[in-house]
Order: sequence, then structure tokens, then C-alpha cells
Amino acid sequence: MAIDLDALRAKHAELTKQTSPEGDGFIKNFLQLNEGTNVVRVLPGKEDDSMFYAETKIHRVYEEDGAVHNYHCLKVHGDSCPLCDAYYGLWKTGSKDDETTARQIKPRARYYMNVVDRESGDVKILSVGIILFKKMIAAMLDEDFGDITDLQEGHDFKIIKQMEGQWPRYDQSAPRPKSSPTGSNSEVAAYMESLHDIYSLVRKEDYEEIKKVAENILPTSVRERKYEDNQETEDYLSKMQS
Repeated sequence: MAIDLDALRAKHAELTKQTSPEGDGFIKNFLQLNEGTNVVRVLPGKEDDSMFYAETKIHRVYEEDGAVHNYHCLKVHGDSCPLCDAYYGLWKTGSKDDETTARQIKPRARYYMNVVDRESGDVKILSVGIILFKKMIAAMLDEDFGDITDLQEGHDFKIIKQMEGQWPRYDQSAPRPKSSPTGSNSEVAAYMESLHDIYSLVRKEDYEEIKKVAENILPTSVRERKYEDNQETEDYLSKMQS
């Protein structure tokens, strides 16, 4: 029996398909940092009064099948966040397993910015954690560097990625000492026209969906205790109103 190659290609495409809500290939817009030295030029915001970065916090939720889902913390938008409530609730159980889960879902700061990948010359989205972001901000507050995003007198930034086990370290990352133009006038114009909408990446999650995810994480004892607390509050309010 001959193998249906077309069917196999379709299945392969299905299995390797990116799951981003923005569509196939969206992940290609992000800069994938290689181990070793990665040189980028951080670009300014599109408008004069806009920040060069977008800020969010991410909850990483591990499913039973091993899949990992990232959820933006609702507190970023000024709302209450069930996953944050679950995080604090897990620490109160006294269980080591629950502490491990709490550490996994802890909201972690994430920063998005547009950069020129000096290796390819493409404008990419750089997603970094707080350690690398602090290094960038510290450089900009240092009078020896100033605004590293300045198109004419800014500095390229060397991101040095070193692996320690399964975790990356960026301790040696720093701006290049010498300032330089981002590129020629035509190159700069093209870069600025290619800026990605980094602010749209900080999406607002559906509250009810996040609530269900949080309830699935919490042990039954915690969920029951929360229900009892709510009942006590409702009973108290009823007595006050009678």
C-alpha cells in the first residue's frame, strides 16, 4: 500500500503549526536569542511620546499533558486576577507540591521591544525578562551611554546568553561602548516603518477563562475554604441589610 504523501504533509503542517492567536508564523516576528553573543539595536517608539517597550506579567500554567500555557496577568490592566489569587492561596496550604505549583504560576514581568537584529538586518520583537531589562535601563541612566535607542547617537546592545543547565544567564550583556547611527537615512526610515505593534501583545485575557484555569489549579480544600469565606461574607452582609 502506497503512503499518501499529501496526507503526511498536511499532518506535519498541522503538528508544527504555531498556536499563536495572531496566526501562522507569528513567532517568526520574535528574535530567537542564540547561545553566545547577539547584537541588537533597540528602536525607539513610533511616536515621540511613546515608550520603546511594552510591559506585562505572565503566568505560566503547566497542564497534565506537559503543555505549557502563558496567560497575561489581569492586574496589568487594573483588574483582579484569579491566577494571582491562586498563587497566594497555594502558599497557604503548607504542601510542598503546592509550593512548587505556586512558583510555576508566579506572575513574572515581561518586556517587549522592537530591535534591529544586526545579524539579519530585520526588525524583530525582543521579549526579555526583568534581569536583562534592568541592564538596559541602567545603561540608559548611565551618563556614559544615555538613550541607547537614539537613532543617531545611540548604542548597539550585546546580549550575551550563557546556559547554566536549562536556564539562561545574561550577566555579561551590555551596550557597545561606542555610539553609532542606527543606519543610513533610508535604512532608519525602513526600520521605523517596520515597527511591530508591541502594545497589542499585552492582551487582556477573558476573566471567566482565567477563573476556570485558576480553579483547576487549586486543591479542593482551598476551593472549599474560599467558598466558605464567601458564604460568611454574604451572610454577614445579609444581616447588616436586614
